[in-house]
Amino acid sequence: MLSAEQLINDCVLFQSVTPDEMEELLYYSEREEFSEGTRILDEGNSTRYLWIIQSGSCEVRKKLSNGSEKALAQLSPYSIFGEMSFFKPAPHSASVVAVTDVGTVRIPGREFDQMLKKGAKGAQKVVFNTVRIMSDRLRMMDTWTAEMVESCGSHTKNAEWHDFRSKLYSDWQF
Repeated sequence: MLSAEQLINDCVLFQSVTPDEMEELLYYSEREEFSEGTRILDEGNSTRYLWIIQSGSCEVRKKLSNGSEKALAQLSPYSIFGEMSFFKPAPHSASVVAVTDVGTVRIPGREFDQMLKKGAKGAQKVVFNTVRIMSDRLRMMDTWTAEMVESCGSHTKNAEWHDFRSKLYSDWQF
């Protein structure tokens, strides 16, 4: 099991969190172990936890229209998942499956909300760091999507992509 110091030093989620703030976050956190092959999150279900992998690895999988699943990402120690449903309660957009035996720490949403209400600096830093992580992921997805659209070579697809981007960044209400 990783120490508070290791999490602060090696997990981007806890960047700039002090040891005392980390102890408070861990006080409200839960540790859980999963065996290889266990589905930790199921696409379409909804839970409000922010998960941090301490040991092992997981795979993020998305259901396809034909019912099969496509692996989207491999997660290793210090990776986080569940952040989308954690900060905006909604069904999970993908599943997370343990590829190996996995050790996790998870922060329950209700306790995290209470920490924010009382002004806990550690919780505020986690929010800021999560925004940074999600921004990096969105930037990578943006690049990947643009490359895919451009590789189609279709003028229509390129125009659709540019229209989508324009709406995403200006017109849509969330």
